[in-house]
Amino acid sequence: MTGTESAGPRPGRTAAVLLGAAALVTGFTGCSPDQDGNRDGNQTRITVRNVAFAPEDVTVPAGTDVGWYYEDGGTFHDILIEELGVDAGFRREGDWHYTFDIPGTYRVTCSIHPTMTGTVTVT
Repeated sequence: MTGTESAGPRPGRTAAVLLGAAALVTGFTGCSPDQDGNRDGNQTRITVRNVAFAPEDVTVPAGTDVGWYYEDGGTFHDILIEELGVDAGFRREGDWHYTFDIPGTYRVTCSIHPTMTGTVTVT
């Protein structure tokens, strides 16, 4: 055999590739989730569950898409952001998103369940 022969897979190279992939996965998982909700790029996730928003309060940079994900067993909720005149309407499943472009602190409520409150602080 001459020049460019192949003797099959090389265990050392395979191990190096696997270790590199594991390091990347571990590094990315360290970025999310955080105490402000699960983040994916310019997105923040808030779960609607047990007649509550989780987390209740988030801080995000301007331009962030905030998603509310309904996981409350079919219970109806709405999302109101009165300072912005936003009403997501009633729903019991799926998700709803809003992109916050203007810095400030916004109160988020559910008109059906007065104890469901939270804030989105935009920096």
